[in-house]
Amino acid sequence: MANEKGSLLLEMTGIDKQFPGVHALQGVDFSLEKGEVCAILGENGAGKSTLMNVLGGVYPMNEGTIKIEGKEVHLRNTKDAEEQGIAFIHQELSLFPQMDIASNIFIQELPNKGGLIDSRKMNKETSAILERVKLGHRKPTEIVGDLKIGEQQLVEIGRTLIRGIKVLILDEPTSSLTNAEIETLFAIVRELKAQGTAVIFITHHMDEIYEICDTLMIMRDGQRIMKCGVHDITRSEVVNQMLGRTAEEQYSHPARHYGKDVLEVKGLTRRGKLNDIHFKVRAGEMVGLYGLLGSGRTEVLRSIFGLDKFHAGEIWYMGEQVHIKNPKEAIDLGIAMVTEDRHKEGLVLEESVRFNMTLANLKSIKSKLFVNRSVEREISEAGVKSLNVKTPTINRAVKYLSGGNQQKVVLSKWLNTDPKLILLDEPTRGIDIGAKHEIYQIVEKLLEKGVAVIMVSSEVPELLGVCDRVVVLKSGEQVCELVNDENLQAGTLLEAAMGGE
Repeated sequence: MANEKGSLLLEMTGIDKQFPGVHALQGVDFSLEKGEVCAILGENGAGKSTLMNVLGGVYPMNEGTIKIEGKEVHLRNTKDAEEQGIAFIHQELSLFPQMDIASNIFIQELPNKGGLIDSRKMNKETSAILERVKLGHRKPTEIVGDLKIGEQQLVEIGRTLIRGIKVLILDEPTSSLTNAEIETLFAIVRELKAQGTAVIFITHHMDEIYEICDTLMIMRDGQRIMKCGVHDITRSEVVNQMLGRTAEEQYSHPARHYGKDVLEVKGLTRRGKLNDIHFKVRAGEMVGLYGLLGSGRTEVLRSIFGLDKFHAGEIWYMGEQVHIKNPKEAIDLGIAMVTEDRHKEGLVLEESVRFNMTLANLKSIKSKLFVNRSVEREISEAGVKSLNVKTPTINRAVKYLSGGNQQKVVLSKWLNTDPKLILLDEPTRGIDIGAKHEIYQIVEKLLEKGVAVIMVSSEVPELLGVCDRVVVLKSGEQVCELVNDENLQAGTLLEAAMGGE
């Protein structure tokens, strides 16, 4: 890290950001020196991405000041940020896959000659940039969509270099990269660092933090907890600071009675995503899947439910090996899945509560060729009552319900299929504490009836509060399986998922 006097590059002071019902950032201070590589750490919802979105001009702040090289700047949008030399490369790349590399790199300032695009100049300058980002083997005329994900990320970094970059923000940059691609990325970061560019990593990977970063900042509940040199803090201390008091707390869950094995996954492997995953779940038991971004948690559920094909391994259900080719076959077997994105995959937002609640079990409301409206109404009214869905009428479009009530509609939809196994992917994300408690109660009643449950969650306290066992994944590999007894602590899960010692 640069230490010479006057090397301060970025100062963010008293940054405050509020969304409806959420105080996302509370008076956060953050600074960077020239050539400093800093990791920003925090659990899901800690505020790290929000802070970077403020710096990148994506969100306007409510209060605070931002200075670049001692001069106060006003970042009203991403264009303002780019003009100040701030480049933000998000997890979802913003490239045009049908266009060539040169056009992607110069998309905002295409060189022209006599009113026409100067392709010769553009390709020549692109070749120079490709050399800088270790893509010299690629031609400027190659289509971006034909490149590997790691190469596309390097193209996006190349696009930032033409504008004179001072601060580069990388949001989970290695989540989709191979080891070789990660090494290439790190080599570029080291070169930028040597040139005085400051780099910010939003990451959870402990090994990478200690390899490439000079400093780290820990956030929790929208606040800055601390910032220090990476070698001034141990990995265990990092985890404790991220979790706060919860690192010392122990959790318990209601006593449960388990039946026979409902599901057994043996050696589940999907090339590039999962490798040799194995676990069981019994009737009346809830097993948690925990891991950070790119760990493969959701991919496990999707493979079980027939949404994704896997290349090796076996799935045993109710004592027999099954080959589930699609979700319909999973539903027919008595398997239900509550997906992470309820808006895109779980609900038809424009349709009514009634429509959505019976969507997964149409055979129960069909009368020959037509829907039996009285049966449909009876089922949906029973669902509204039993799950305490707050809606003025079953004919209300679900888009007008709160997040918690929308999630209850999703659950009701699947309960109408009378499942023996439910797969829950982030079932309480984006809903308030009261609604979370109600969701837990609904799931607990299912467990009492002997339904088996597998839950993916990013929130360690949630897993420890409701799960009987937790399977920890990292980069598609199964790290460990832990029994949730009185000795299991939050720090143990997080350290395992981050590759801690």
